[in-house]
Amino acid sequence: MNSTHVKKAAKYVKILLAEQLNKNFLFHSQGYTNKLVKKAELILEEDNTQIDQNLVLVAIYFLNAGYAKDYDGHITESVQLAVDFLRQEEVAEEEIDQVGKLIEKAWSNEHPTTNEEALVKDINTYFYASNVFEELLQLLRLELQNFEKKVPDLHTWRMEYVEKLRVQHTFYTDYAKENWQEKKEDNMLSLISSIQKAEKNYKKETLKAKLKDESPQRAIQSLYRIELRNHIKLSDIADTKANILLSVNAIIISLLLANLLPKLDAPSNSYLIYPTVIFILFSIASMIMSVLATRPKVDNANLMEDDIKKKDTNFLFFGNFHSMDLSDFKSKIRNIIKNKESIYDSLTMDLYYLGKVLQHKYRLLRWTYTIFLVGVILSVIAFGFALKYFGMEDELLDAVTPAVQ
Repeated sequence: MNSTHVKKAAKYVKILLAEQLNKNFLFHSQGYTNKLVKKAELILEEDNTQIDQNLVLVAIYFLNAGYAKDYDGHITESVQLAVDFLRQEEVAEEEIDQVGKLIEKAWSNEHPTTNEEALVKDINTYFYASNVFEELLQLLRLELQNFEKKVPDLHTWRMEYVEKLRVQHTFYTDYAKENWQEKKEDNMLSLISSIQKAEKNYKKETLKAKLKDESPQRAIQSLYRIELRNHIKLSDIADTKANILLSVNAIIISLLLANLLPKLDAPSNSYLIYPTVIFILFSIASMIMSVLATRPKVDNANLMEDDIKKKDTNFLFFGNFHSMDLSDFKSKIRNIIKNKESIYDSLTMDLYYLGKVLQHKYRLLRWTYTIFLVGVILSVIAFGFALKYFGMEDELLDAVTPAVQ
């Protein structure tokens, strides 16, 4: 076997991998094969022992070629591809058998018996001493997942490779022992460090989740958040209801003033005066109550200096602190945020006084709707009574009296 066979093998494998390797191959790619060959050439340049270089290089070119045919049976496929190629090139059967044995030996756990076998086995596991060992390991894991192979969890996966690097794997050539062994040990320590870091993060996250579940702080915060939001929504609803009633009464009064009042000057319409007055008075009363229900209270004139020093004053309400000096307000806020209890006390007071405001609003709103309802009922009764007993008399007389010819 000569260098021509090596060049033809390189071309053959390159075309094979380019045509048949798909995007699922992240580790056993064409680039990885090229790296294996370069590492082998580097060792062969410095190794003084008697090694059949062409035999080794051809074996390394075909070392991962079988993945293009069958992922699980890649060793058998690699040997068969090499045998078929070399027979086509009319290489001696003895050398063909040697190439096949080198490929099989590279993937076996048996110790090498020749220098060629030692070199090929070292080349096949050179990535244990790679500067990007963990990245390559991750690519191998992803590749296995792409081909739907059974892959252990990340922790187990790392532990298995720590065991391989620590106990199972050995470099055989002098070059690998001198140049790769130290880096392999560094990679093993780095992998152990990654395992410990992952375990620490896992324990930290587990403890954090456990404390989060056991701690009532989140529930307490959710309680205050939900209740404060509900109170604000109820306050908005009350203001909306009052504004609706205010608008309705304003429209009613506008219609009465525009259409009915000008007609009351006529003596024939005098019976409508009292019902109209009742309607207008109750509408005005409803408007006044609506305004009172929505009128904001900003200035708390009753807040004295002694109240400022008390702990039961709601300083989260702007009406209580807007007249304070900035230094006093900052001091009060600092006192509030010193501990959780004072914060919760302040939120509780804010919730309580919001409830008192809602009580005042809804009480006024209830009276407003009651007054409006009573006014409508009384006005309808008054209009009906006036029309029945006073307003229809002239119309009835005209209907029953014959017309004078």
